[in-house]
Amino acid sequence: MKAIESSTIAVLAEKPSVARDIARVLGADKRGEGYLQGNGYVVTWAIGHLVSLAQPHEINPEWRQWRFDLLPILPGQWPLVVYERTKDQFEVVRKILTSPRVSRIVCATDAGREGELIFRYIYEATESKKPVSRLWISSLTPDAIRKGFDKLRPGSEYDRLADAASGRSRADWLVGMNLSRAYSIVYREELSVGRVQTPTLAMVVDRELTFRRFVPEDYIEVVATFRGRGNLSEQSYEGTWFRSETESGKDKDAQANISRLPADGKEAHSIILRARAGEAVIESLSSETQRMQPPLLYDLTELQRHANRLYGFSAQETLDTAQALYERHKLISYPRTDSRHLSADVASTASGIVAAVSKSYEKQLAAGTGERPLGKRYVDDTKVSDHHAIIPNAVSPERAQLTEEERKIYGLICSRFLMMWHDDYLQAVTTVITTITHGTFVDRYRTTGTVVQQMGWKVLDIGTEGRKRETKGSAEEKTPEQILPVGLAQGQLQDMVDIEARKKKTRPPKRFTEGTLLTAMQTAGQSLDEKELSDAMKETGLGTPATRAAIIEVLLKRGYIVRTGKSLEATKKGIHLIEVVHPEVKSPAMTGQWEAFLKKIQHGKCQLEPFLDSISQYVRSAVGKVRQTSPVQPASAVPSTPKVSDSPDLPSPKIIPNSATLTELLQNAFGFSKFRPNQEAVCQAVTAGKDALLVMPTGSGKSLCYQLPGLARGGTTLVISPLIALMDDQVLKLKEQGFAVECIHSGRDRETSRRVCSDYLGGKLQFLFIAPERLRVAASPKCSPSENPQ
Repeated sequence: MKAIESSTIAVLAEKPSVARDIARVLGADKRGEGYLQGNGYVVTWAIGHLVSLAQPHEINPEWRQWRFDLLPILPGQWPLVVYERTKDQFEVVRKILTSPRVSRIVCATDAGREGELIFRYIYEATESKKPVSRLWISSLTPDAIRKGFDKLRPGSEYDRLADAASGRSRADWLVGMNLSRAYSIVYREELSVGRVQTPTLAMVVDRELTFRRFVPEDYIEVVATFRGRGNLSEQSYEGTWFRSETESGKDKDAQANISRLPADGKEAHSIILRARAGEAVIESLSSETQRMQPPLLYDLTELQRHANRLYGFSAQETLDTAQALYERHKLISYPRTDSRHLSADVASTASGIVAAVSKSYEKQLAAGTGERPLGKRYVDDTKVSDHHAIIPNAVSPERAQLTEEERKIYGLICSRFLMMWHDDYLQAVTTVITTITHGTFVDRYRTTGTVVQQMGWKVLDIGTEGRKRETKGSAEEKTPEQILPVGLAQGQLQDMVDIEARKKKTRPPKRFTEGTLLTAMQTAGQSLDEKELSDAMKETGLGTPATRAAIIEVLLKRGYIVRTGKSLEATKKGIHLIEVVHPEVKSPAMTGQWEAFLKKIQHGKCQLEPFLDSISQYVRSAVGKVRQTSPVQPASAVPSTPKVSDSPDLPSPKIIPNSATLTELLQNAFGFSKFRPNQEAVCQAVTAGKDALLVMPTGSGKSLCYQLPGLARGGTTLVISPLIALMDDQVLKLKEQGFAVECIHSGRDRETSRRVCSDYLGGKLQFLFIAPERLRVAASPKCSPSENPQ
């Protein structure tokens, strides 16, 4: 590294691209290895997380073992580690942040909780003592960067944000490390449990099970076609028969199904007969004007929801695209925001933004766009926390080479911004009640028609056509909107032109899409329509706008859910996990309360330590409940009881009758007449001495794929396994079948391990299971170094 100039200011950005943008503005144009220097500044960068919380075994080597008697794992200290893949850049950063020539440091990581955590971990790991200032900007344009450096704040002002970030990181560690191990040990399979991940999965599983359990019911609707008496035109309208309130009662379910008739058709047949012989007249005609204000601006979650509904983009795709528009193209403000409002300062720049982006929307602009002051619906300093809503920057997009995805997301953001100056959308909804009277019977038919009175902001609504297309393929049966004939009036006689009984089926609840799951995460699983979302619910949501996409991707990556078209479907593996974990582990409400606690820490209303104490207490309680229901006895609970078999008496190897084929060996050794899918091909390959990498779901018979070839090849089969509980289970099962099998792991005493070692060397074993870390243990006096399998 070239010598750093004296009294240099060090700037640490989160990514190389952002560092280059900042260096260009500061005049730091001399390139070094991992940094840029010049004009009194040295600008360097992280690569995401250069520093992370240590893994359990890096804190205490004993914690490498997955044993119940070691749970819960509650570190007294939280050491940080630098891993091989990032150590080179970390060393560059360390030298800069601790250089005697550096007078102070500017934290220029992303202006949010995660960015603050990245900086604080690096600062702590480098052991730097330099004073810190904070760059807090919502745009990466040169002008925004200059203004940001003019308004640098002391780093200490963001200590509460750092505490919230640290609390989130440690809480995730405590819950994930402890509960994943506890449930994996109990159920003898690898299960991943997370503070936010598992409650999110629980919502998908609950919806999935409701969907699967749904039994469709047949029903009938009677629909009549009316035309004004004496009207020679072809204008007509349809009406659907419905029960009156006195017939259906006030029960909510009955009110919702007032048009449904039994599938046997008897009642529908009677209604049709009465209609054909009855007299039709318009009983009432009412019209109501519905008003819709222009929508609020986008926060990240609303942008992800809209892009998913309109274009089918995943939450992660939308985030990545928005991040590219922010970082690479400088076309939008900071996207990882949870606010849908603007501050007064930002609103004052609206005219410049409109001038930059309005060229493509000239025919759709409202009068005074960018000039007319905006009301408190959009401009409210009290509703802007870390960042304002996502808006375009005052940068022309004409020279930007955008991908199709970037163009679509940018179009949504620009349209939503320009909508603020438009009038409301107005539509008149007319409801016609037509009666058919036959004797003492009066049957009523409802007709609804909609007429747009004022398009207002919807001239810019990219989503209008998208929603029409989506409805077309929807699982819900919707009555199409109809244009009503002119001249309808109360008391007007009608001719019934036609009437029919239409057979229909009830529909199951829809599976989650990523858009609707984001809503559920934002509201901690409470069933609220998007229009009913409140700021209060955001305080107790699952995760944050910046992390929700990653949570969904983790569930997909681990095979707990899958995408089916736009829908998210819980897998057998995901359903199993939610079935076995305790209620509080999968509770969206509890996790939402924790998120609210973190928000209070960030705003200085709560302290970090009580939060971590509550998480530790929760972990102790949860592990205790898992231990009580465990089919595997914890080692610490039964110290005098031998695990697996600590007895020195070893059975003679099981004698297997000569077998000409693997199928015969399968029958003779294990009592199975045939293989499960894929087992035979794998067994043949391994028996022939070929290497194999096998990935199979839980319960599909992976164990047989090494046990059978081991018997076929003869000698001792050495099985290396990291999970002690799974190892013990396999050993017990094989012993029950009469095989000579033993194991070596940290849960067995030294004398027993020596005996097993001796049996192995003496050729007495058909199978030896060993934990990988035991392969590095020094040889004992009773085993020579070359012979000790530990």
